[in-house]
Amino acid sequence: MGLLVIFLASLAFKSFWPQRQHAATFAKQTGILDLTAKLLNISTLDNVNIAGENSAAQIIQISPGMDRTQINRVSVADQVATVLRQRILDGEFRPGTPLQELPLASSLGVSRNTMREAIRILSIEGLLRRNLHRGVAVSQLALRDVHEIYQLRRMLELPAVLAARRPDADLLKELRQAVEQYEEAIETQDWPRAVSHDLHFHTLLIRFHGSKRLDSFYRNTLGELRVGMVLVDRSHDDPSALIPVHREMYELLSAGKLKRCAAILEQHLDDSESRLTRVMTAQTAPRAATAQ
Repeated sequence: MGLLVIFLASLAFKSFWPQRQHAATFAKQTGILDLTAKLLNISTLDNVNIAGENSAAQIIQISPGMDRTQINRVSVADQVATVLRQRILDGEFRPGTPLQELPLASSLGVSRNTMREAIRILSIEGLLRRNLHRGVAVSQLALRDVHEIYQLRRMLELPAVLAARRPDADLLKELRQAVEQYEEAIETQDWPRAVSHDLHFHTLLIRFHGSKRLDSFYRNTLGELRVGMVLVDRSHDDPSALIPVHREMYELLSAGKLKRCAAILEQHLDDSESRLTRVMTAQTAPRAATAQ
């Protein structure tokens, strides 16, 4: 549109003012040159925006002072989140334990805003829950929650495996690495790390659906199981028995044996839900008896 106006304006100049000097005088008096310059700028800006969207590397200029401040703040919040995450997964903060921002911030020597950001990070992961009236507490799943989450896992993970007819080589590589890291964590009995790699493996399966939004949603959903699964792995009679299942699923996916892989995955999810239910029931019984 801008180029069309410029073209018509140039025709008008040529038709009515043959002399370039007169045309320049008229353009200056009427403001056409200003309009033309603005249109050119708009047209150029549009082209730059389009090129920027299609370009792999975009240069964004941000104030150096502002940039450093934001990076440092995020870095500290991440470190605080790491400390709190470890305390939750180690069992120091049990499910249902309320966490008060001010005392926690004071004990770690950080500001209240930094603590709030760390709590926000852990809330996204599903480890903490914020209640409007009760504040923040460590997530505590009910048996009904566990059943619903595992129903959702079956609905999404099984079709994802069956959809992996032409698996991406990079995705298979990530799955293999997740299996190897999971095996290492199990062998060293690093349960929080083992659960992280376990959940990462299952989240990678969802990528066979080809939906980034679904990936993000599923990652947050599995985060709610993290504390419970750490308890399950710790109480497992034979932790080494957890290793072959993930390795076999990866090998079947690589070989294109999708139905067999889906069958093993379904059994694996059934076993996992049963173990988590037993552990949660065992923990609930003493509390119920004490309350009576």
